[in-house]
Amino acid sequence: MAIKAVIFDCFGVLVVDGKDTLRHDFPDHVQDIHDIFLRSDYGYISGNEQTAQLAELTGLSVSDLEKRYKHKNVLNQAVVMWVHQVKDSGLAVGLLSNIRRDGLEEFFPRVDREKLFNAEVLSGDVGVTKPSVRIFEMMAERLHLDPSECVMIDDLLKNTDGAERAGMHGILLDTVRQAQADLDRIVSEYA
Repeated sequence: MAIKAVIFDCFGVLVVDGKDTLRHDFPDHVQDIHDIFLRSDYGYISGNEQTAQLAELTGLSVSDLEKRYKHKNVLNQAVVMWVHQVKDSGLAVGLLSNIRRDGLEEFFPRVDREKLFNAEVLSGDVGVTKPSVRIFEMMAERLHLDPSECVMIDDLLKNTDGAERAGMHGILLDTVRQAQADLDRIVSEYA
């Protein structure tokens, strides 16, 4: 089947992630930080609860924590340009991310995402996280495509593996140039 959609991960692909800075600064709490973000990604706790728990864990004030974390989340402009190019080529474009409910609104408002993406699936909204096969199936359903017609681009191997278990093609992003070449190869191979 021909490739009809490209799905982009958010953190580590479309957005430079501030979580890594927090983990780096508090290496003794890496697992606890991961667990707090995971509870938020599933939608079990709100953004305010996430921030409060992280502040308590790290001993930082909420204000300091927000400065270190929130201001580190910036759009990767090279990937944003690539998304536009993919969409202009006639392929559908999706956004699939593990993130708490309303977590993107602070730095990537819905109105901007709607201009870039044909569909999105955010884990905090659906209660399922990558690499679960089900979240990739949800993404394909929202694009009205078979998973085999989709390519998932992610910075984590476990997530590209999950996409492949769902029947999608997976591209592990190391560099934007490498991922673009991999996408061109897959699109050509299934044309």
